[in-house]
Amino acid sequence: MRFFKGPLSAAVASQLLALLILLSAVRFFDGLSLATWQLLLVQGALAAIISRPFGMANWWLVLHLLFPLLLWLAMSWQIPSWIYLAAFIVTLLVFWNSAGERVPLYLSNQTTWRALSDLLPAQDSFRFVDLGSGLAGTLSYLAQQHPEGEFVGVESAPLPILLARLRCGQQHNITLLRQDMWSLNLAPFDVVYCFLSPEPMPKIYVKARKEMRPGSLLISNSFAVQGCEPDQVLELDDRRRTRLYLWRM
Repeated sequence: MRFFKGPLSAAVASQLLALLILLSAVRFFDGLSLATWQLLLVQGALAAIISRPFGMANWWLVLHLLFPLLLWLAMSWQIPSWIYLAAFIVTLLVFWNSAGERVPLYLSNQTTWRALSDLLPAQDSFRFVDLGSGLAGTLSYLAQQHPEGEFVGVESAPLPILLARLRCGQQHNITLLRQDMWSLNLAPFDVVYCFLSPEPMPKIYVKARKEMRPGSLLISNSFAVQGCEPDQVLELDDRRRTRLYLWRM
């Protein structure tokens, strides 16, 4: 399915194929005895199934399922057109990295924060960077637990970085950078943490091996690197059974 190189084009293709299948079924079965909302849910379910071979993230399944029904409801309620523009702009500002990098906004939970805290040096000063820091919840927690550490967050999405700066404005051992994570040199950091997606992880691993110092630590939340065995895997006791993959440089 490499013909559809981006998730947006794959999503459009999935919905169009689902619509064609549904229209063919309606014609073949002489209209089907289903209400409009039921037909739209069927289209969404078909689109979710069709999207699987495209390698799209699981959260796209929910979007596929609900998109036709929500679009129909919006048209029925005659929502003012400016609301669509506002919703699009907010979505763009939050999920800035989803289309190009295939990295949605994932938020680490408090169980993960505590596990990361246990992995950091207890007394010595160190430098920690969160690649794709989002709303900076991880940084805020760790900076409080380890005041001797220096914490850096890298985020390119405009709205999350704005909210993160408001959140961390009083924490003097946190620095937030709005930039592309690929342009950041990882050499100064003792610990590099990321919660991204399967798509960029091979490139992240190559970058880490090239730039990080011997003895420094790369931690990936949930996403391994195919063909690169981690030095340690921590399975956390939370609802989603989070796994932290650790590579010592």
